[in-house]
This record gives sequence, C-alpha cells and structure tokens, in this order.
Amino acid sequence: MNDYNMMNNITAQFMNPNHMQPMQPQNSGMQGQKNQIGSPKEGYTLGNLFVNTYIPYKNYTPQKLTARNEQEALFLKLSEMAFAAHELNLYLDLHPQDARALQVFNQYRMQTNELKTQYENQYGPLLISANVLENSPFLWEQLPFPWEGGR
Repeated sequence: MNDYNMMNNITAQFMNPNHMQPMQPQNSGMQGQKNQIGSPKEGYTLGNLFVNTYIPYKNYTPQKLTARNEQEALFLKLSEMAFAAHELNLYLDLHPQDARALQVFNQYRMQTNELKTQYENQYGPLLISANVLENSPFLWEQLPFPWEGGR
C-alpha cells in the first residue's frame, strides 16, 4: 500500500462518525467508557470537557481560577457552564443519536440560561440581546463604575 492510499484509509476512519464510541458522563455511573465527561469546572480549566481525550501541552499546568468577589464567582460559574454546553453541542453535531449526551447538554444549557439571567438581573447585560435591555434606565447607568467603587 503506498503512502497516498494509507493516508486516505486513515482519513476515512477519522471522518466516519461511527468510528467513535458514544460518550457517557462521569456522573452517570457508567465509568469505563471511552469519552467520559468531566465537570464543567474541570473542563473549563483544562479547555477540554472530555476526560479521556485531554492531552497536556508540554509542561503547562492549568491555573486554578478563583473569583475575588460575588460578581466574579457568578460570572466564572456561568462561563464554566456555557463552556460545557458548547462542548457538548459540538459533540452532538457528530453524534446526534447519543441520548445521554443530549440529556446532559440540555441540563447544562438550561443552567447556563438561568445563570445568565441571574447575572444580568444583578450586574447588567452581557450581550446586546439581553432581556434586561427592554427597560430604561439601563442597569449600568444606576450602578457605580468599578473606578467609582462599584463591583
């Protein structure tokens, strides 16, 4: 077999969605599966939600993210949950029949939406599409800016 045919054979294996095993979340009690889902916190820190596919870069050690106040803690939790939902969304693009992944994705998606609403009600909009922008005056007009002693 020449190099061209061998590369086409390898590429065909990786392009075939049936080549990969369906993942199972860690907290489902189904340990030992190929693609286990880590916690949103762990996934956000490592940049990879899937425990068995994380490959560290050289001798890089991920930094532990810590919040300095309540606003940062809420934003960090929102970021972690949104990351996890996005990772599962990408996985489901290739594995739409994985019912367990869809269930976990929907949990993370709903939690992300709840955290986003909570954050926006307390600290102002994150995006121009935020519902808190329906009323005026806007929240950021009422709160002090960080350099004025605000959060």
